[in-house]
Amino acid sequence: MSGILVVDDSKRILANTAEQLKSAGYDFEYFSDYKSASNYLRLNRPKIKLVLFSLSNSLGYPVLRKLKSTMSDRATVIVCSDMNDKSINDWVQKMGIEYYFEPEKQQRELLNRIKRSMFKTGKFFTDHQLNHLIKALSKYTNGAEALVKEIAPKSKSLQELQHKLARRLDGIDAQRKFLTEVQS
Repeated sequence: MSGILVVDDSKRILANTAEQLKSAGYDFEYFSDYKSASNYLRLNRPKIKLVLFSLSNSLGYPVLRKLKSTMSDRATVIVCSDMNDKSINDWVQKMGIEYYFEPEKQQRELLNRIKRSMFKTGKFFTDHQLNHLIKALSKYTNGAEALVKEIAPKSKSLQELQHKLARRLDGIDAQRKFLTEVQS
């Protein structure tokens, strides 16, 4: 269910951000080299909703240019750099990429942008929340994962999603037990 691709380089600029994403309940794919990230992106392009890209050396420029051309229509691209070089920011803006952050200075802003971007793409819940619902729902019905995937994009709050899932269960007892479990 991961819709986030984190492309870091050997400097591990985004390591702290990745830890915070994990703590917040988001699943993501993390790559520390551009070649592996490009291969993953080629195979999983439709699933990716956000790409978090670190740029700290000249090898990243052509990869970012290619990434922007293939993903701009379907994913938010966020660029981060630890270099205090205005030319990087200027180049990123010239490429038409809206979001540029320096993770050391703008960590909170970066995480908030990631959350807002995922919300804009219709991903209102973290992967941890969805997995918890799937696990609880699987006790009461077969096909719990498919049911959560079907209903989650149509729900804008966790409570709304929980109640919609409960209504799909047979019997008032199963509905009550499910709601009690997921709301405790």
